[in-house]
Amino acid sequence: MELISIGLEVLFSYWHNAFFNALQRLDQSSFVRLLFYFPFIVLTIVAVRVYKSYMTQLLELHWRRWLTNHFLSNYLADHAYYRASLKSKRDDNPDQKISADVGSYIAHTCTLTIGGMHAIISFIPHVFILWSLSGVVEIRATQYFSYNMRGGLMWITVICAGLGTLITDRIGRNLMNLNYEQERHEANFRYGLARLRDHVESIASYHGELNEHVSLMNLFSALMSNFRQIMRCSFRLNWFSHSFSYISHVFPYMIASTRFFSKEITLGDLTQIGSAYVQVQKSFSFVITYYTTIAQWRAETQRLLNLVNTLKDLHTEKQHSKIKIIRTLKEQNIRIEGLNAQLPLKMTTDRPQILFENFNWIFEPCQSVLITGQSGCGKSTLFRILSGIWPYGRGTITMPAHDTIEFVPQKPYCPLGSLRHCLTYPSTTLCASADDAKIQRLLRLCQLELLVNRLNDVDDWSLVLSLGEQQKMIFVRVLLRQPKWIFLDEATSSLDEPSETHLYSTLFQELGSCSTIISVGHRNNLQQFHRIQLQCANRQINRVNLLTDT
Repeated sequence: MELISIGLEVLFSYWHNAFFNALQRLDQSSFVRLLFYFPFIVLTIVAVRVYKSYMTQLLELHWRRWLTNHFLSNYLADHAYYRASLKSKRDDNPDQKISADVGSYIAHTCTLTIGGMHAIISFIPHVFILWSLSGVVEIRATQYFSYNMRGGLMWITVICAGLGTLITDRIGRNLMNLNYEQERHEANFRYGLARLRDHVESIASYHGELNEHVSLMNLFSALMSNFRQIMRCSFRLNWFSHSFSYISHVFPYMIASTRFFSKEITLGDLTQIGSAYVQVQKSFSFVITYYTTIAQWRAETQRLLNLVNTLKDLHTEKQHSKIKIIRTLKEQNIRIEGLNAQLPLKMTTDRPQILFENFNWIFEPCQSVLITGQSGCGKSTLFRILSGIWPYGRGTITMPAHDTIEFVPQKPYCPLGSLRHCLTYPSTTLCASADDAKIQRLLRLCQLELLVNRLNDVDDWSLVLSLGEQQKMIFVRVLLRQPKWIFLDEATSSLDEPSETHLYSTLFQELGSCSTIISVGHRNNLQQFHRIQLQCANRQINRVNLLTDT
């Protein structure tokens, strides 16, 4: 389609030549005939350009869908997004790169690719036109030496475009780094606003509006400071590029006017020289024309390459983890052998910080275990290792492949959507098949009577419900899924003791006979529900006593 477009441009240049020659000759019949051809030529050119634009947008659409899916697949695979949050700096903003940079990168890549193709392909026919109409330029060095240079206007075009490119690069060479930094500052500012939205109640309770305003304005000031540098650089660049562009429209007529006034060429030839010069000059001045776009494209490319390398490192880290998790149909227990856990290097200063080491244990079916210990000793990390999201450490874990395992974190997650979707997350099958009466019964059991008639209501439930209500809702989710193994990581920390006792009683009544329940907690009232207690202290996890039967 690009070839057709350029062919039509060449055809139009010859029409232009004939049109002005007819005017110069006062040839009315040729003038009328050319006017008759004009709408057909223009309609064809417009149709080709419209379809070319549409096809380009279609390419961008499919390419962005594929590339976004590619990045999301790698970002979500093997819990890379989780480990990235542990190790990456806040200003890395992978969400910004996937949501915004991918689209901008594709749009700019298509623009530069199509523009480059147009510059190369259109150069050939137009340089032939320019060469054939330029005539011979006599260059006289001395009285006795002269040289007749053919296609002089073409060589002048090459020299001017080359000088223009060098000057443009000199003026705007810092623009790429500034655009890269601008994207980073924009992402940081959006991140700050998103944190404000996600923690509105806490900030309002602390009356921290002034502090948040100062913090956000500091982020915005950094954004504006960098943008001022872009403005200064763009100001100088625009002075040159616009001046160069307008001079280029007049320059060929100045050079060729001598031949026109001496009647060596016609008015049509002169106008065709002007249009051919502009096209050849555009081809040679591609860098000048697209310099700002190139700078933005390079910045976006660098940001996406950084994300690619980060994800590659995270997947390599997972593959080389010294924690081996083996799932087999023969195993009925969860068997832990020689397990050491540590923090990732970037969360510590010089060397890995050991949380616990040489932990050996067998979790048996229908067992109830309570794990206690001071904050930061590695209780939650043990659950993360068992769930497969924490690769930092060494050891071997063997677990049954066919059993369902549910890990319940301390901070509940409520996806956007209906209450039914939230209660059955992440199973779409359970969402479609779960009986309303059963869900309503479990809501009542978990002290969420107010939600019984709201199963199909769509809302942001993390804002509608208190943290305690969200933890109650997570128990409904567990009771619906009925997993064989349940790991509760301080899953009732936001509840009062009577509510906590009620939820655990309900859990054991409903699933205690068929599920293994392993809890992390600090309150003494949890001991009554567990037969075994493990204590985490001094880098060791040991059994401390046998609790009473439930």
